[in-house]
Amino acid sequence: MDDLLVALRAIVALGAVLGLLFFLSRRLQKSQDKGASPLAGLMPKKLARLSELVPSRPAATPRARPEKITVVARSGIGGKAQLVVAEFGGIRYVLGVTEQGISVVDTQEAPPIDEELPVAVEAPTVAKDLPDDIVDRALRSVA
Repeated sequence: MDDLLVALRAIVALGAVLGLLFFLSRRLQKSQDKGASPLAGLMPKKLARLSELVPSRPAATPRARPEKITVVARSGIGGKAQLVVAEFGGIRYVLGVTEQGISVVDTQEAPPIDEELPVAVEAPTVAKDLPDDIVDRALRSVA
């Protein structure tokens, strides 16, 4: 009988602690969404004057989204190896991708994008026959 009461008491205490944590997390989340001090959400409304004494944080400004990494080309070398050309920050990276990891084979500045081209003119395709092509250069350097 005593073991049952101890177990019941532990379950009730655990429920009370979890309920309190849930309540406090919701209050803190609401105060941070408003941009107020984290303590402002915990203060009762009658004691709101005390939260005015505490300097508040500036409202969260939306962060600039980081530049995206774009995959320009991909070429299979073997069964489980690839050569990938990825562009990030105006630089093209030739990456050797295997099961063991990724290694940088070569880097090159990305060609400028002509924004003045009319829509009717086709954009040049990736030149595979040019000796300058970054993929061909990388393949020659690996071979």
